[in-house]
Amino acid sequence: MSVELENPKSAGLLKSIQSINFANWLTISRLFLTPVVIFTVLKDLYLLSGLLVAFAVLTDWLDGTVARKKSTVTKHGELLDPAVDKIFTISVLVAFVEKQVVSAFAVFLIVLREIMITWLRSVMVNRGVVLPASTHGKIKTSLQLGAIFLLSLNFIQFGTVLLWLSIAVAYISAFDYFKTYIKERAWE
Repeated sequence: MSVELENPKSAGLLKSIQSINFANWLTISRLFLTPVVIFTVLKDLYLLSGLLVAFAVLTDWLDGTVARKKSTVTKHGELLDPAVDKIFTISVLVAFVEKQVVSAFAVFLIVLREIMITWLRSVMVNRGVVLPASTHGKIKTSLQLGAIFLLSLNFIQFGTVLLWLSIAVAYISAFDYFKTYIKERAWE
């Protein structure tokens, strides 16, 4: 079935939407899921928020897996996925700060690290050096998502311990990225 649109801008938008691959739609779904997770967290809907977080974690794993398996990895997806991960993680953690479950200082440390690494990666890309996610960075993400899952189910003590552990690993991984930055003399 073909849709004919008289407005060229509308036709261009429709063509753009149709060109988004399945893996990128999975990533985008996580973005739209974020406010729903925040709502369920703030309304103490523990089981529902836990299920939604589990679904978000699943889509985070699936988007990369599907893209690699179907050979549909795109630059758009490579940039979109980590951005959506940061939006999801930080937004949901802010909801826990509002509930006074998570320390604002913990979220500050997470945001600081994410902004610094994003800046560092941008500098490196401008020098022609791509910094893929390190093993420590992947562990950090897994620990953060695990902490959010536990917190969303109201397992506050376990979730908080896991969150602080993720912060420690986050700064270890940041050190890895800064070593590469120094090795490449990126400030020159």
